[in-house]
Amino acid sequence: MANKITSKFGHSWLVVGSLGQMTVVDFDGVKFFIDGGLARKNWLPSWILFKEPNFFYTANPVAQDTLHLKFRPGHFVSSANGSGGGVHLEFNADKTRMVEASLASNTIDIWDISAPDGSLRLMKSLPVPGNPADRRGRALPHQAVLDPTGRFFVIPNLIGDSLVVLDAKDDLYEITHVAFMPPHVGPRHVAFLTSEGTHYLVMVAEFTNEIFLFEAEYVVDGVADTIHFKEIQRQTTCPSPDLAAPGLKLAEVEVARNQRDVYVSNRMTGGDTDHIAHFAFSRSGDGTARLDYVSRASSGGRAPRSFCLSLDAEQNFLFVANEAGENGLVALKRDPETGVLDPNPVATLLQRDLRDSDRLDMGGPHFVREFQFIVGG
Repeated sequence: MANKITSKFGHSWLVVGSLGQMTVVDFDGVKFFIDGGLARKNWLPSWILFKEPNFFYTANPVAQDTLHLKFRPGHFVSSANGSGGGVHLEFNADKTRMVEASLASNTIDIWDISAPDGSLRLMKSLPVPGNPADRRGRALPHQAVLDPTGRFFVIPNLIGDSLVVLDAKDDLYEITHVAFMPPHVGPRHVAFLTSEGTHYLVMVAEFTNEIFLFEAEYVVDGVADTIHFKEIQRQTTCPSPDLAAPGLKLAEVEVARNQRDVYVSNRMTGGDTDHIAHFAFSRSGDGTARLDYVSRASSGGRAPRSFCLSLDAEQNFLFVANEAGENGLVALKRDPETGVLDPNPVATLLQRDLRDSDRLDMGGPHFVREFQFIVGG
């Protein structure tokens, strides 16, 4: 039980979001056990957040509602309508507000979740500026990520080729900067890392299958406080030519707690399974930062849309949610010293156990995260 967490918040479980259902999965370090869940029509929990003591919030890109759930026993509590097609959620620093990227409606929703019962109240919706140079003339916000200072959110605009900076100061939630990226790269997801007091942003670009490294330059002058992004490096997430299939699409990026190891999931590589790529962050003697490709490991399935590192102190496991293929959920062993992933899965859970459909080419897990719950809450 190497990755089991016991604290004032109780036990830890994995939560998996698939078309029509959310599944709670236990993992003892060797094997997965399904511990319950919830099924609903017209629902795809593409992103799930947990708030103590026992509240879940789920985005739903196939409808207009954002759901509020209660755990143990897992059941639906309430929902609220925001902008259509919410795809990603992020808390503010004290978990009284929640930012939702609504892909289908090209908006950012700000939710008030400060009520004791965890209920949702829509505070405001902001249209995401598109890139005027893009012939499609629209935005597609795909994620919202809180920066290390706890003040700013960064929203990747997939079609608009930009990073949108949202300032939460004084509860205003105002867009203070739009940083345009190279044309047609498709910013999908981002993650921050910090080294020697300097904050960096890692961005994965879906249309070109590249990973970017930026230095986050903070402008705090009391007039137009924001973040600018200085590009340091740009490289492919699939260095092996034999794995760079025409349909290749990356998906997720995550930075390990050690602020060194960076992982990216590559989908549609053309093989029997896809893979997780591992990069390492470093700084040279003169302070120059870089990412270097280290290795890759099979995802144990196809289309690894989501993955997460385990909650134990050394992050000994990486859990993968495969949208297609035989294995829907896979646990990979991670070497905490090197960050390298063992390609031989520790545990697997079949697609049919995690979704409503018998088809192996669609509808599988879109999301996985490990959370701590209060038992009996």
